[in-house]
Amino acid sequence: MLRSIIFSMISIFIICTAGCTMPFNENSDKENEEFVGCAPGIENDEDNDSCTITENDDSNEILLFENQTSENENTENENTENENNNTGIYEGMNVPNFSSLIHYYNSTNWENFELESLFDDDWNASENNTSKWITIIFISTDCSHCWNAGDEISEWEPIYRNKTQFLILAVNFSSSNNFNATPEELIAFQEKNDYFGCYSNTKNCNERPGEPHEFPYVDDRNQSIMYDWEVTGTPAQFIIRPNGVMEWNMYQHRTSNGGDGENFEQALTRLFG
Repeated sequence: MLRSIIFSMISIFIICTAGCTMPFNENSDKENEEFVGCAPGIENDEDNDSCTITENDDSNEILLFENQTSENENTENENTENENNNTGIYEGMNVPNFSSLIHYYNSTNWENFELESLFDDDWNASENNTSKWITIIFISTDCSHCWNAGDEISEWEPIYRNKTQFLILAVNFSSSNNFNATPEELIAFQEKNDYFGCYSNTKNCNERPGEPHEFPYVDDRNQSIMYDWEVTGTPAQFIIRPNGVMEWNMYQHRTSNGGDGENFEQALTRLFG
């Protein structure tokens, strides 16, 4: 009995601190080398240093979220519709709009928000204008790698804020009780307030590396946007043109997906100088 309890505690610790990704293809080992972050549904394999995935059915399909049916069943019609109107999360496509609650720095309230409110339909890349791009980063306040990335985000945003609007989309993982942030925790992570519960319920949020994030946080704790955008782990980054067209999708630049290996920081430098 004691051995079982100790093993369970060790497993929880590794879940919170190890970087994992979802093996959607045969190159999952390469994928793990590229991705450093947290992902839903992971558990430790004592015979392997890397993380394994809890599969929810007998097929090779991984179901990321609770109550999720087969992707083929749910998205076949959506994909057909999206192809017709060129809506999707891949580069060159019009990104799908979303509605949620947003929290602005030092605000006392959450407000209604739609992504498309930031779009400039008249933007033209060939013209010199002041329209801002949009940079989206999915994070979990309980993810150790998002915790560590807080410092880098604090450095990037002031450098590029005149050219792109940073948005943080904060998610929970329905597959883990350790990734279950409250709205208060999201704000505390954003503003570095005194609130115990970040980093998988083990740290005070005011200990987060970096400065307070003076840019908005969007509530995606129900994972609806994360699912629509095919995000498989955190942190995940996307860069959108002012007219709402996807310019840079992290997943398309992974070498395991046939990409060029460009990372987020390199993309920011290339696009914004």
